[in-house]
Amino acid sequence: MNSTRIAIATTDGISVCDHLAQSSAFLILEIQDGAITSGTFRTRSNEACGNHASFVDMLSGASAVICGGIGQGAADSLAASGIEPLVIGGNHSIDDAVNQFLAGSLTISDERVCLCH
Repeated sequence: MNSTRIAIATTDGISVCDHLAQSSAFLILEIQDGAITSGTFRTRSNEACGNHASFVDMLSGASAVICGGIGQGAADSLAASGIEPLVIGGNHSIDDAVNQFLAGSLTISDERVCLCH
């Protein structure tokens, strides 16, 4: 049995947030043998960009997080915790991003990394 947990950064519960640190929630999905077995939302306050500890703790147990952009400091903090940031280009609904992830067709971009700090 193959299982994993992924997270999707969001501000509205519908679309993937375009910057991880500005997300107000994460949809945490349990995936077993290629199928979603459960999903929960974990909410957080929108803190100043650069406070990585709050969302790294919230993503504990996830192997990856899907987002539209991320700063280098956040990417480093996640990597140190064993969480792979999957930065996707363009606007995506959560459903589209998850379906692409499950199908193995999620396109990852290095160009959407925030360089503001």
